[in-house]
Amino acid sequence: MQLLPRMGSMGLKVYTTQSVTALTGAEISLLEDAARACGRATLLVPSFAERDVCRRALADARVGTGVDVTTPGAWIEGLWELFGDGRRVVSPLERRMLVSALMGRRDAGQIAPLRDNPGTTRLISQIAEALLPEIAASSVLGRGEVEPGGESERVVFCLVRAYADMLAARGLVEASEAASILAGLVGDSAPACARFVAVRDVPRLPGYVMRLLRAVAGAGEVALLLNPDQRSLASELDASVETVGLDDGRPTSRFQGDPEFLEVAGPHARGAAYARALADLVGDGRDVVVAAARPSEVFEEVSPRLAARGISSECALVARFGQTAVGRQFAALSDVVARMKEAGEDPERAATWWPAPELADWLYSPLSGMDSNSARMFDKKIRSNRSLTPEAVLRTLQSYQSQTTTKRQRSDQSKPYAQVPAVCASVVSYLWQERPVSALKAMCAVATALPPSAFGWRDGSVRAGVEVSMAAKAIETLADVARELDVPQSAAVTVLDGLTVSARRRAESTDFAHTGYEGDADMPCVRFMTLAEAALLPAGSVDAVFVADVDVDNFPLSHEEGALATLAAKLGAAPMELEPAARLRDLFDRALAAARSHAVLARVTHDRQAKDRYPAAMWTELTAAVRAAGRAVTVTSVGEGDIVADLDTAAGMGLKRRRVACLPPQELGEDAIRHLVLYQRDPNDPSRLVPRQLSASQIEGYVTCPLCWFMSSRVRPQSLDAGFGNMEKGNFVHDVMHRLHTELTEEGVPRVTPENLEACLEKLRDVFDCVCAEHARNKTSSSAALVAHSALEHVQVDEILPQLEAVVRYEAGALAPFAPAYLEYSFNGLGVEYAGRPLGGRIDRVDVDAEGRAMVIDYKHRMDVNAFRLADPTVAKRDGTVPADDPDWLPEHTQSLIYAQALRHSELALDARGALYFSTKGGAPAMRGAVSEEFVEVESGDGRVPGLRTGFPDAEHGGTMGFDELLDRVEQTIARKLDALEAGDVSAAEKPGARCAFNHDLGFERRDA
Repeated sequence: MQLLPRMGSMGLKVYTTQSVTALTGAEISLLEDAARACGRATLLVPSFAERDVCRRALADARVGTGVDVTTPGAWIEGLWELFGDGRRVVSPLERRMLVSALMGRRDAGQIAPLRDNPGTTRLISQIAEALLPEIAASSVLGRGEVEPGGESERVVFCLVRAYADMLAARGLVEASEAASILAGLVGDSAPACARFVAVRDVPRLPGYVMRLLRAVAGAGEVALLLNPDQRSLASELDASVETVGLDDGRPTSRFQGDPEFLEVAGPHARGAAYARALADLVGDGRDVVVAAARPSEVFEEVSPRLAARGISSECALVARFGQTAVGRQFAALSDVVARMKEAGEDPERAATWWPAPELADWLYSPLSGMDSNSARMFDKKIRSNRSLTPEAVLRTLQSYQSQTTTKRQRSDQSKPYAQVPAVCASVVSYLWQERPVSALKAMCAVATALPPSAFGWRDGSVRAGVEVSMAAKAIETLADVARELDVPQSAAVTVLDGLTVSARRRAESTDFAHTGYEGDADMPCVRFMTLAEAALLPAGSVDAVFVADVDVDNFPLSHEEGALATLAAKLGAAPMELEPAARLRDLFDRALAAARSHAVLARVTHDRQAKDRYPAAMWTELTAAVRAAGRAVTVTSVGEGDIVADLDTAAGMGLKRRRVACLPPQELGEDAIRHLVLYQRDPNDPSRLVPRQLSASQIEGYVTCPLCWFMSSRVRPQSLDAGFGNMEKGNFVHDVMHRLHTELTEEGVPRVTPENLEACLEKLRDVFDCVCAEHARNKTSSSAALVAHSALEHVQVDEILPQLEAVVRYEAGALAPFAPAYLEYSFNGLGVEYAGRPLGGRIDRVDVDAEGRAMVIDYKHRMDVNAFRLADPTVAKRDGTVPADDPDWLPEHTQSLIYAQALRHSELALDARGALYFSTKGGAPAMRGAVSEEFVEVESGDGRVPGLRTGFPDAEHGGTMGFDELLDRVEQTIARKLDALEAGDVSAAEKPGARCAFNHDLGFERRDA
């Protein structure tokens, strides 16, 4: 570290002390003597909490009237009020607001290579706070103007100087500039209030504070009071600085004994293990303190478990704007509204905001004034329709708000939510109109009207108060502070994350059975606080101290690095700071000294992914110290094996534990079979079960893999979001081909031929445009529309047209005697049975010739059409096996075969001669499947099925199974499969398919519990 510039030893002294938290008698005597000699003495401490502790100690010693106890920032502000030029010291919030406004006035070229983002605003604010005199007011320091060392520095200097001009125009001054001006005044006049300054426990002194302290040291005396853990701070001073032992060297009260250590294997056991350890510490009413880096998080998890054990607890809640529901919802809505406004009605930019999950989250929030049912309905409506525009979304929000408002007006006004306004649309509308204050006022009105239970059943009143306070504070910031500073609200909004509100949370227990030391009925209360707060407790003031989460993430050893530190060192204004290890050592020693009998350090050894979480340095130091003294370290290890105790708030108390053996995951119980497989309740008579109608695709899914069928058809883990994938593209192709052949038939064109090919292609292009427009409006008979949300997706839609043109060209030379006769032919309601069960669904297309022979055609928007090729199973394979010898033989794809057989049984009584799959994707469309042998292509262009060389039977290779026999064989085998389904067989297929990789990982493993 750099040594600070040399200071006269007569003005600066280092006093070594043995203090912990409270002022020692020697320190009080030093301050008393200084106050008597100088007329006034000042003691600088790091926080207002420590200020109060020191003031109390001085008052008890009857020397409080001559000593000012304050923080460095408040000290500078107080001196400036006495000796300044009338300007007011700027607050941190005002600084951020002005810098944000400054950045908003610059275009990208003016601040390049920097970028206008919250990180840059924060950095410029920090540099302006610490280094404004060096950059923009060098005359105050008696120096020439600093030259930047590069383009980035030049931009930073320009911004800081512009910020200084903004301060001057508003009668404001930075504390760093005020300190620099005061340094000159103090050095000249040496007022009584700045003749003696003592610094105690301050871990970091910025450069401008040290500048003022140097000036005080030149005219009077500055005393650094350092306890044993803080003495490394003296190494940053000049070696000539005098060091004086303030007391007799005897250490003051420290924790007597060895700390205990608690290691928890993982986060699932953390809450239960901590609660159990704290309950043991509380015992019959002991006073216990929990110290943590994030006490609110520990309190949230542990306090309900303590309450279940009859122990109350409390914690000071300090919530930032972004940690409150008001802040989270305001930020999320502002972001999504900005993206929606930028996208406008352009469908190709909808991907930047759709499906707007922020809006669904907003409706789920109590602050919207809506109910969860409305939120679910809204979420489903938005996510299932890709064609919605921002305007349509706003109309939908307004509709839900109006419905809720009307419903509450008609309801009993004594109900808790009757007076709660619904503002889900109003808040979004206000943000759309750039009226953030109105949006916050609407949220505040809802937070005020809501019952406390809306924010939680344990501490709903506290949380409600926090939300109301935060909304009110944000409104004041935007409406008053921004107006006073003449800053636009758009800039003021960006600094709301700096707002904080505080409250005290308490978790009560009504069934406490313990008694205190004196036999009273006072309930023990575990107090949760930060480590710094625990370090301010008087030595031996509590029975036990429990330090939670002692790992490197919560207590790191990290120095401040980055542009600010580099620039401060370059300009000679680097802060004097205590190294992190010494700071932690000091805090831990003082916090543990507060314990009379027990000190426990606890940590979690692994995270949720079972990765190691390493102990903090103080854990390692304290365990090493115990071993060095020749004593055994007391370490308690807790695993994650007790699932009930870990998950239940009351640790399983009052619960009966019973081990149950689960059914095999691929078997259904008798009571479930009749409801989950082939039967369903009669819509007209729910007490009666009727056969469930199955489509060909569902039957094919079951015979391929029963478990996959059960997941996709019964469990149905489907996504709510409308997609843009193969399914939607396939629907689009179906719609185009259906409309093309429908319109050709209506115009008297029975089929595509080589002679009318060009006219049919022209018709295809018109139909394609019409279907595109319909899908863009979500108007389609298919299950999901194809709606492009970006230029890339729009290109993918356009690429479908040439593929369909190739399909139409293929049709011109295929199945010459046949013409499309039945399009999207539905079996629903026809009473057709297949395999002894009612059949539903529809087939894409049935082509019929003049003799009543039919070809079933199923469109498949995929390129690998050969996957649908079907060979005669009576033909021996290369290894000599004959597939048909297996009584359970089934082709991989049976959908078109099922419908071909169904056509034979239907009222149409068609003579099915083929079951084909028509590939429509790529530049080489083709038909593959099973056809009667007379329709196999013999030579190219013969009007049969191009490229299909084998049929039924495949006599050329010794096959004997005709097409009719194939249909009968498949139906018989499927009938046996469906019998197994009716018996509850939903086992996984022996050979997993592509779908199995998705469905089989959804928790289907047998586990006893």
